[in-house]
Order: sequence, then C-alpha cells, then structure tokens
Amino acid sequence: MATTLAAVDISKFGTRQDARTQLHLRHQMYTLISEACRITRVPWTDCYREDRGDGALFIAPPTVAAEQLLDPFAHHLVAVLRRYNRLASQTARLRLRLAVHTGQVHRDDHGVTGPALVHLFRLLDAPAFKKAAADIGADLAMIVSGRLYSDVTENDALIDPAAYKPQRIICKETRTQAWIWTPPAH
Repeated sequence: MATTLAAVDISKFGTRQDARTQLHLRHQMYTLISEACRITRVPWTDCYREDRGDGALFIAPPTVAAEQLLDPFAHHLVAVLRRYNRLASQTARLRLRLAVHTGQVHRDDHGVTGPALVHLFRLLDAPAFKKAAADIGADLAMIVSGRLYSDVTENDALIDPAAYKPQRIICKETRTQAWIWTPPAH
C-alpha cells in the first residue's frame, strides 16, 4: 500500500559546530514538526519516524491523505517556524528543507527501505533544491515529487498549482522533474 513519506533537513546544520546548539536545533525541529502535525491532525504519534542527525524521516499512516502534508501541514509548519524564529538568535534560527513523496516502503529489522524512500532522499539532497532553498532564504522550502504533484493537482485537491515551481533534479542516479513550494514573503 502506498503511503506518504516526508523528510526534513535543517539547513546549514553542519556550520554550527557547537554540540549544544545542534542539540537545541534538533529539539526545536522535532517540537515544531510535532506542533504542525497536531494543528493539522496528522497523527505524529502514529507516524513511523527515524532520526537522521540533522533531520528526520517520517511516514504518515495510510489514513493520512498525501495532499494533507502539502496543505495544510507545510503552511502550519511555516507559521510555527516563523513564530520560533522571530525570537531566536541568528545562531538558533531554524531553516528547514522538506521533501514529500508517495510510494511503498518495506520494513525489515533495521528500519525501512525501498525505491520510494531512495527517491525521497534524492529530492531532499539534490543540489538544485539546496541552492533554490538557500536563494529563497525562507524559513521553509518544500520539494514535492513529480508523481505526487501530478496526483494532487489532477485530482482537484485544494492545492494551488501556481504556487509550485518546476525544478529539474539530478542527484546521483536520479533524474526527474519535481516541484518546489516556498511560502509567500511576509
């Protein structure tokens, strides 16, 4: 059964060499993701989760519609990020990259695997996405797989297709079209 996969990465995490700062950023990332899930009724406690050091993987239960992670989840994540960053020092400021895809995952004794998971992380780690996110400078930049974007825009979901910009992705053996969303400037 296909499910919705999301991966989050803290931008410029490695430039903060202080362990206390890194621990603080990780704590805040998880707190804000959990809060955005609560607000949007994505059941965080029912999501499969893996820590990724400077980010996280979470897989929503099959009962969560994929478009729910695009809107309202991403929009509420922006809101809680902005609230946090308004009072954060420059060192503690959080900027996140979020990748969302759908597909099947396979579990084993060590976690999850499968082509959908590999694709998700190729999107998140793609140099073109990292550059676009840095150039925009928003608190959140989201990349959505071409498959997911087509599914939600063709099925009359409440997603505004014009809010997404196409991006050619080349990362390792992956060559694909994806879509980038960033919040409107405020």
